[in-house]
Parts: sequence; structure tokens; C-alpha cells
Amino acid sequence: MENFKLSWQNLFGHAETVEHLRKNIADGKFPHAVIFSGAEGIGKRLAAEICAAALLCDNPIDGAPCGTCESCKLVAAHTHPDFYVVEPEVTKSAPNIKIGQIRAMQTEAALRPINSARRVVILDGAELMNTAAANCLLKTIEEPPSQTIFILLTANRSSLLMTIRSRCMTINFDKLPATQIRDALIQRGVETAEAERLSVIANGSFGRALTLKDSGGAQIREAALDTLIKISRATLTNEDIFKQGAIVAEWSRDTFADFVTHVQKILRDITFADVMTPHNPDLAPRLSEIKIPERKIFAMIEAGVEFHRRLKSNANLRLLAEAYLFTLRKIVR
Repeated sequence: MENFKLSWQNLFGHAETVEHLRKNIADGKFPHAVIFSGAEGIGKRLAAEICAAALLCDNPIDGAPCGTCESCKLVAAHTHPDFYVVEPEVTKSAPNIKIGQIRAMQTEAALRPINSARRVVILDGAELMNTAAANCLLKTIEEPPSQTIFILLTANRSSLLMTIRSRCMTINFDKLPATQIRDALIQRGVETAEAERLSVIANGSFGRALTLKDSGGAQIREAALDTLIKISRATLTNEDIFKQGAIVAEWSRDTFADFVTHVQKILRDITFADVMTPHNPDLAPRLSEIKIPERKIFAMIEAGVEFHRRLKSNANLRLLAEAYLFTLRKIVR
């Protein structure tokens, strides 16, 4: 980590957004509070840390951190005294940001900068603040310390308080084209067929494509396919569901979201095979094993959309997974 340099060149894609951010930093017009909005793994966190490095840099170059000064090295190592990061606490139920974390941040933000002319605070997973924490943050954003900049990161901007949204500039990190993700994966040595598959299921996020590559995305897809085959054959038992729930409890929320996405894409492949390019062409022989009426498939797809929405809340992941599987089974029965 000590050799890692925060550089705009290390942020994949988002050229227009990067140019906008660099110009604001170079012109001294970076807002006191900004929301970076976009899917998980899209590059928001890296962009925020690069912004922090540039804002705290001893020798910034056209809105970019020099990468070699002491400040840049300290930001990269997360040890800069004027750089503060708030992240969700992982609990047994769901990750969330509590009021105590916001109050601790407020204490730091109110202090005069030590090494630089300003302080930078990154609030990662801002949508996971509970109500008390969100209201506490609002007070700080309404009357911010003059020398402190706040960068809120969220994958679900609509979950933030309207009053917080209205007081922050929003920078959107749009989904990347699948072809761009595919080509980048191939350049990293991923086989073409695997790169093609990962680029489709990554949902526009290069970071997610890398995560899927490294965390067994193929196994997640296999679990989704196996679940649908069992539902189709009416062999998915309560024991199977509880067992899968226990497995999901060990996953991240992103991994379970990928599981649901795989189910959705498989269902769409079954329904629209004759009119659109399949998401999983390599699974075609096995998809014929799934015999579910079209109207029920549509209902299952709608259920998946709803559970994707619930994933953005603080719901218990294991209970959510079990409820999802029980719902799919009930639809087919």
C-alpha cells in the first residue's frame, strides 16, 4: 500500500467526470459538500480519495495530486491528519452508519487543519446512515466548518434525506459500456469468453467485474441456476432454503445482489431467447431443464426487482435471502 499513488490515471473510465472534478479543484471551486452517486464498484471511492489527495496535496498539478509529496503519501496510507473517512459499521443485521460515528467526525471536522489548508471528510455508504445519524450530519452540512470539504458516496441517492441532497452538489458516476469493461478485462489477461460474461453481469461497474473475477462469480451463477432448476422441479425444500440463507449470511450484500442478478438474467434468457442476445449463451443446454410458465417468470422477475430494492435498506441479509427464495418458490407452485 505504501507504494500506491492516488492518480486520475488509475480511475477506469469516467473521462468527462474526471475532467469536471479536476477543473473544480484547479480553479479552487470544489464545493464544500458533494455527493458522488453511482453503482457499487463504479469508482466513486477511488475518485473521492484522489480528490482528497489533490485538495490536500503540497504541489497539485492541474487538479491532480502530485503523488510524491508527504501529504499524498499520507492520504494514500489513510494516515493524513486532515483526512477523515466514515464507513458503515458491519453488524449482525446489516451495515449502517450510527450517530456516534457522525459526532466523532464532527469533532474532527471542527478542528483547524494540521498539515494542510483544509480538511477533507469522505462518508462512504451515506445511504446507510440511520435517521439520527442523517439528521446529525445535516446540521453540519447546513453550517459547515469553513475549512472542511465533505464528500458523500452513495449507491442509492434517493435514500438520502432530501434536505441533505439539496445542500450538496451531485456528481453522477454513470455505468460503463460492457464493451469497455470487456476490453479492459482482456488487457488484464482474462480470457475473451470470461471477459465477455463478466462484462455483461457487472452491470456497468468495472470494480464489480474485478470482484466477480476474484470472488468466484461463476460459482454464484451456478448457485442461481441450481436454485431455479430445483424450483422448476418442485424439489427446493425448506431445508435447502435455510441452508442457502446460512451461506448468504457469509456473503457481502454485493455478492447476494449478484446472485439475484444472475437469477434475473437466467429468467430473461429463458423468456426472450428468440428475440434478444442471451446473457448466458453457454448455459443454453441447461436452461432447457427449467420449465416455468411465462407469466410466472414475469412475476419472478418482478420479485427480483423488489428484492434488489430491499437490499438497499438495512434488512438482515440472511432473512432477506430466505424470503426471496420462499417468494420464488411460492410463485411457481
